Amino acid sequence: MMYLFIMTAYRVHFWKKAPFVRLLFAMITGILAQWQFQVSVRVWWFILVASVLSVVIFFFIPFFNRYRLSFLNGIAACVLFFSIGCLLVWYKDVRHNDQWPGNFYKEKDGVVAVLSEPPVEKTKSIKADAIISYVSKDEKIIQKGGKIILYFKKDSSLRLTYGSQIIFKKPLQEIKNSGNPGGFDYKRYSLFHSITHQVYLKPDEFFVFKAKKKNWLNQFLYATRERILTILRNNIKGDKELGLAEALLIGYKDDLDQSLVQSYTNTGVVHVIAISGLHLGLIYWLLIKLFKPLQRRKRVKWLRPVLIIAGLWLFSLLAGAQASVLRSAVMFTCIVLGESLSRKTSIYNTMAISAFLLLCYNPYLIFHRIQMDVMFLLFPQE
Repeated sequence: MMYLFIMTAYRVHFWKKAPFVRLLFAMITGILAQWQFQVSVRVWWFILVASVLSVVIFFFIPFFNRYRLSFLNGIAACVLFFSIGCLLVWYKDVRHNDQWPGNFYKEKDGVVAVLSEPPVEKTKSIKADAIISYVSKDEKIIQKGGKIILYFKKDSSLRLTYGSQIIFKKPLQEIKNSGNPGGFDYKRYSLFHSITHQVYLKPDEFFVFKAKKKNWLNQFLYATRERILTILRNNIKGDKELGLAEALLIGYKDDLDQSLVQSYTNTGVVHVIAISGLHLGLIYWLLIKLFKPLQRRKRVKWLRPVLIIAGLWLFSLLAGAQASVLRSAVMFTCIVLGESLSRKTSIYNTMAISAFLLLCYNPYLIFHRIQMDVMFLLFPQE
């Protein structure tokens, strides 16, 4: 009996200190439900509005009745977050977006695309993600959008970099799986990254414009990463050792040896290859030590959390902003903000809020696992 009393008291104490945890569970349930059943967006908007009205009306009820009916308010709040999760999945699904190539593209259309990353050399081709800028329809140029994957035939004269603009008329192909039972679901993996189409181009099937479209932040990140890779390549001679060092230090996996990745997978320690919370925890600890002197000076005390957060996010973006590192970056950001405001909160509540913010940004992160990226490395699409 005493054990039951203690456990009940612990659960009540836990929910009071971390109320956002139960709301997060409701939101995750909504994300899973929408992905599984693909319900119309109108249904979720109706439920969202009804739950919001229920929560608002609750505060107009007399105080004693409000206390007695508090469980109804809790149910309404959970339904609210459930509907938010469903709506996030619906709007994040690129197939519901007007800029999705499947909504406007025809086989005879010309496409102008901009490379959104530096090209990566694969076994049989050169791969790069790209964004559609314009589509030529019936001799008219229409500004459009949407992401696609470009595969180029290997050619020594190929000079493509981040921001390169190309034009081609070869038909886009819908991304499909290999068809092997139990194989890696590359189609779903690409959909989670808002990509559903791809095209393979030979040197005579596209034209490269001289002008380039670049984002200053991406240009800075790619240039910094390239400088770091150059340093590593000049000082580490073995191919396997180099690929592993690049993956562990800055999350660059394109040089990883596939046999090495397979060995890590077979032994069950494949997660060590991915940048995760451990790496960011070390960066966080170093930044705290580095900027500790600022905490003693009142005039520049505010600069300490700013520099720590900036350092965390700079490393996260440099490492490719993978889900495993984004989770930690958001959580440490919440911790730093809480400490700078002199507020001590439950770590579980902080983690729940971090997860909520991440899922608002991309609800598909709930499906992400480190192994998903590793499986993509083991079975790359050429």
